[in-house]
Amino acid sequence: MTQDKLDYMAHFMDIKYEVLDNFRDNLRLFEAQITFTNRGQEPLPGAEWELIWCQLNLAEPDSLPSENGAIIEKYKVKLSHLQGCMFKLEPISGFRSIRPGEKRRIRYVSENYSVAKSDTYPNWYLASKGLEERVVEGTTGESLSFVGEFDQPNKWKRYDYKTEKAEGHDRYDPFTPRARYVLNSDVKDLGRPTKLIIPTPVKINVDTSATLNLETRDWQIVSPPVFYNEAQYLANKLGFKVTDQKPYSHYIWFNQADVKVRLNGEEVSNDEVYELDIDPFKGSIEIRARAEPGAFYAVQSLLNLMDDRKLVPRAKIFDGPRYPYRGVMLDVARNFHPKDHVIRLLDTMAMYKLNKLHLHLTDDEGWRLEIPGLEELTQIGSQRCHDPDETKCLLPFLGSGPVASSPGSGFYTTEDYQDILRHAKSLHIEIIPELDMPGHGHAAIKSMEARRRKMLSSNNPSEVDKYTLIDPADPSIYKSIQLFTDNAINPCLQSTYTFIAKVLAELIELHREIMPLDIYHFGGDEVAKGAWENSSFCENLFTDQSVTFDHKDIKQLFVSQVSNLTASLGLDLAAWEDGVMESGSTPYSRNLLQNENVYGYAWDNIWEWGQAGRAYSLANAGYKVVMAQATHLYFDHPYEPDPEERGLYWAPRYTDTRKTFGFMPQNLYMNADVARSGDRLSRKDVCGEDGKFCPRLEKPENIVGIQGHLWSEIIRNRDLADQMLYPRFLALAERAWHEADWESDRNNRSRNKRRDADWVSFANTLGYRELKRLDEKGLKYAVPPPGAILVRNKLKTNVAYPGLTVEYSIDDGATWCEVQADQKIQPSVIVLLRTKSADGGRTSRIVSLKTRASKLASTSSSSTVHFHFIYLLFSFCLSKLL
Repeated sequence: MTQDKLDYMAHFMDIKYEVLDNFRDNLRLFEAQITFTNRGQEPLPGAEWELIWCQLNLAEPDSLPSENGAIIEKYKVKLSHLQGCMFKLEPISGFRSIRPGEKRRIRYVSENYSVAKSDTYPNWYLASKGLEERVVEGTTGESLSFVGEFDQPNKWKRYDYKTEKAEGHDRYDPFTPRARYVLNSDVKDLGRPTKLIIPTPVKINVDTSATLNLETRDWQIVSPPVFYNEAQYLANKLGFKVTDQKPYSHYIWFNQADVKVRLNGEEVSNDEVYELDIDPFKGSIEIRARAEPGAFYAVQSLLNLMDDRKLVPRAKIFDGPRYPYRGVMLDVARNFHPKDHVIRLLDTMAMYKLNKLHLHLTDDEGWRLEIPGLEELTQIGSQRCHDPDETKCLLPFLGSGPVASSPGSGFYTTEDYQDILRHAKSLHIEIIPELDMPGHGHAAIKSMEARRRKMLSSNNPSEVDKYTLIDPADPSIYKSIQLFTDNAINPCLQSTYTFIAKVLAELIELHREIMPLDIYHFGGDEVAKGAWENSSFCENLFTDQSVTFDHKDIKQLFVSQVSNLTASLGLDLAAWEDGVMESGSTPYSRNLLQNENVYGYAWDNIWEWGQAGRAYSLANAGYKVVMAQATHLYFDHPYEPDPEERGLYWAPRYTDTRKTFGFMPQNLYMNADVARSGDRLSRKDVCGEDGKFCPRLEKPENIVGIQGHLWSEIIRNRDLADQMLYPRFLALAERAWHEADWESDRNNRSRNKRRDADWVSFANTLGYRELKRLDEKGLKYAVPPPGAILVRNKLKTNVAYPGLTVEYSIDDGATWCEVQADQKIQPSVIVLLRTKSADGGRTSRIVSLKTRASKLASTSSSSTVHFHFIYLLFSFCLSKLL
């Protein structure tokens, strides 16, 4: 093999990947096919090359992840698992060269199922010993055009089986325009935004007949020193000057005063409460608050009330948040989000009164924060490239490609991180850093192994094992959920805690002068079963204590040691829920952990798995609980159950904005609507025969907040991040700040009716105002495809957010026209439809409506939606429409 030949292959070898069948083996396996096509004029070599790519499901699980690989004799190829999501295919003896024009197909099986195009990662590449790697050209970019269509039920459904022991049916089909029309049909177009502020204030009185014009140049902002930063923020937004002298009129006055608001039946006064009084007759605006955060949130409400002409109505607002913790988790480890992206996110959080940014800084696929004195963490752990031994970089996980580049590679310098802290502080947002351990430690482990080699080569024996994170002689065999077999940091090594102490010391120093570190999040989740069980260090440690041990004991040792260390530094501790649980849904005794506060993030709540009560179990045990339920608050999931929709789907099949809006954190079990399959859930399904899986919430004061999450395995640029975050982000902000009166209604019918009416108001506010605000900020939110039906040759359409425009085309997209009332369409044509963004600059994905000369048209029978399911999910009768 020569470099020219490898370059030729990368250019002329066309690759197509397609899922063939998810039904072949119940829930265990799906079958996929890779097709090689030679588009060139020369044969493609039959040896001395490897094809390397990422997929999240374990290929050929009867053989892998064994080091021997999996020989597929029929095709004369060998499949190998490298680490994590990385796999390799190579020809073996008997594989013929691929002739010009020839197609060569290779089929193989993988665990579980695959029903979305975004399951496939880009940048498949070719490697050959001694040569530079080359990306196969047709696999680049975000279009994923090399991925086959999911055009049959056994491709877009996860499973469909019935055996003597079990039965399972995936109830989801891609939404047709007609099905989407039904889903949207109870969202009346009110023609205007009916919520004047998002998130909804506690008490608001508005008179739109009287307004103040903030466009005039004679306004001043009057502020005492305590509110100078908030006053200057507003001045920068409006172009006004800040003074300490109050004029006769046309002033905005920041007034430090104790303000009380009624929350949960009690009069509450805290640093985030505010009063806003807009008085056109006095020509003044008064902001009253006890402390800076309250004043800042009053500013946000004022800006939200202001229209395009800078008019604000007469208003009196008393407001404060339901929760002190209103957060967003951004995963910058799987794929890196540079500093300017984080700054932009902070600005948007401020607009909607969110106050905690949880940065997931480390994971198997990357370490993203510079730690002085441990440079290998970013020299090795922040870089991804083709390096099978991972001595100079990590493997190119998650479609990074063979050359180190963004977003697979990157990190925050200490200066970058402190810039983020400064900006967050100015917006009253706390940064909560997470360094995920002891699982998810691949990047840290590889980095410290590189440091160990460097110390050995420099003959520095005292430093060789100082920060070692693994027992190199440990024969324990395990595989994490993300397919890593080497990602568990060993809790039985003293050097592990030396490493954590060093990292914590540097982290505290980074925060010290800007935003003193209060909470350290150690992750603690998804430690693979079998890790450390045969480690001699663990055997010796527990033998010395004359006790037998297992995986749970080792994990508990780690948690208690980290607690002792952080408590000695005056820090509170935080972890994902399973990080502070013995097993099942039993939390560690709170007495085991020495920190004043320990936060548990309750995320793994798949209703039918008997884990719904973990949040309440943690609260009852004395933990401070952040509601982080994956069924409603994981924004890496798709908006619809469609193969074209980007997203993972391990928790619910999809999560739209309406579902997040309807989340009831204080009425948790009432959120259980359907199983992952789409089947309706009963209380028995969720809580068990005797209700043991659904403990009562005995200490509601320990539910301290709510958080939305953007995991970034499939997020490779800023626009994709925007699409997955917004507009679900706004529904998160609404639930975090405002407790709707329908949330506590125990009558299902009454609650659903009131919730649906509130959603209509919220959806109209999105479509008629808030999405335009996002457009103005350059945020590329997800534009929902339209619903549509044809009634007597008249096209009727709707959208999830009334106010957005729908366009149609009957010439295969060559021309587009806005859908008008009573829009006539000739039968026997295919109508393409799309929704426009609020500013008209972007559109949704295109959907098609196949018309017929019948009274009601529908799409092909293979895409018929389960109306039974829609009824269960959205609690309204189809008869309202039909």
